[in-house]
Amino acid sequence: MVADFETSHPDIKVSANWIQNDYEQQLQTTIAGGTAPTVSQISNTSLASFASTYQPVNLTPSTYSSPNIAASAKFDGKYYETPFTAKAKVMVINKKLFEKNGVPLPSATTPLTPDQFAADAKKLTSGSGKTKIYGSSPLWYLGWLTAEGGSEYNEAGTKCTFDSDAAVRAARLVGDSQAEDGFAPTLLDAQGQDMFGWLSIGRIAMYPDFGPWNIAQLTALKNSSDFEIVPVPGKGEPMEIDGLGISKTASASQTAAAKTFVKFMSTNKAAQSLLTTSKASLGQPVVDSARDSFLASAPSMNLQAFLSGVDQSTVPASVKQATVIESKFTTDLASRTAVGSGKEDPAKVLPELNSDCQSALSSN
Repeated sequence: MVADFETSHPDIKVSANWIQNDYEQQLQTTIAGGTAPTVSQISNTSLASFASTYQPVNLTPSTYSSPNIAASAKFDGKYYETPFTAKAKVMVINKKLFEKNGVPLPSATTPLTPDQFAADAKKLTSGSGKTKIYGSSPLWYLGWLTAEGGSEYNEAGTKCTFDSDAAVRAARLVGDSQAEDGFAPTLLDAQGQDMFGWLSIGRIAMYPDFGPWNIAQLTALKNSSDFEIVPVPGKGEPMEIDGLGISKTASASQTAAAKTFVKFMSTNKAAQSLLTTSKASLGQPVVDSARDSFLASAPSMNLQAFLSGVDQSTVPASVKQATVIESKFTTDLASRTAVGSGKEDPAKVLPELNSDCQSALSSN
């Protein structure tokens, strides 16, 4: 994409800097040291921590394929980045296991309800020990919180909402899924294991945490026709949308060049069409003009489910220090309830953890 931009704009040179590990921490270090990049990529979930370092953006929401895409670039009533790529989640199923167990295939367009998903997963589970076939891969609690219609925070990002009925339902479903008679591997069983590999050899029937970065991997399977892409159950999983922000410290000439670059990466059809090809995928395009190219990258697969997933999921609120808050919450939840190794009732634990979350959120 950068090479295409430089060909189209020979007067502007781009020095790309790929940071493999601890990206946000290293980016914060460059900002604090006065060496911030002119343009940086940030997820909508982390925008709160970086908005103050970016120049405000004049964004036209109708430019993008879904209202959720433009909404992801807004913090505290202003746009601070330009949408670049969406990363909605879908579910991949092993059709042969469905046929073997007499379970109807899920709709390609209408999501299963969480209860329907759990019922099907139980029917698809068989055997025991190291040869056990599971109805589903391990369930991610924060993902199922969204699927159940809940959220981590209110829309404004000022209140923790882990004390909702949806939060309790999600915790109980995740706990039940990995019980001894459950339909998903425990976190311990899955540790160090490649769940995509388990899907490909028929050890799991449903993989509900499948991102666009897995598309090329799926289509490369010799038995790829055994699998189908369908929507994530319920309200979907949390969706990441990455945007490009321009540093406040950029000079006038750098800002002018950066605006040209960001617009190209965000809206140019040829550039957006490179986000996903038959060989690799970074994410989904954010403009309608590149949708056909995205779908053509794996024509035998239901890639439309990814595009529909952008509308299926809500954009979560962005809060400062979200990683720290959520890390403590998930650790405490796992230690006290069957989401992990605990035995306490989620209905008792979640209000207490929500209070802890609120204290941390308020301090930020």
